[in-house]
Amino acid sequence: MCEPVTDRDIKDAVQTGCRTVRDIAGKLGCCRDCGRCVRAAKEVIDSVRNETRAVALHRAQSATLAA
Repeated sequence: MCEPVTDRDIKDAVQTGCRTVRDIAGKLGCCRDCGRCVRAAKEVIDSVRNETRAVALHRAQSATLAA
């Protein structure tokens, strides 16, 4: 049976330490039975990672310019 997990749930889990689909499955209970949501979960994980990197790069560049 599929668990009702949203993109927001996955984003929140990544922001609190989950790094892999296995981590997400352990925390939220998704991606265990049929695995159809694994690709979607991976896409959300990658999206959050890319967003986090972009924010960190922007902050570093801003700090350099301010110095």
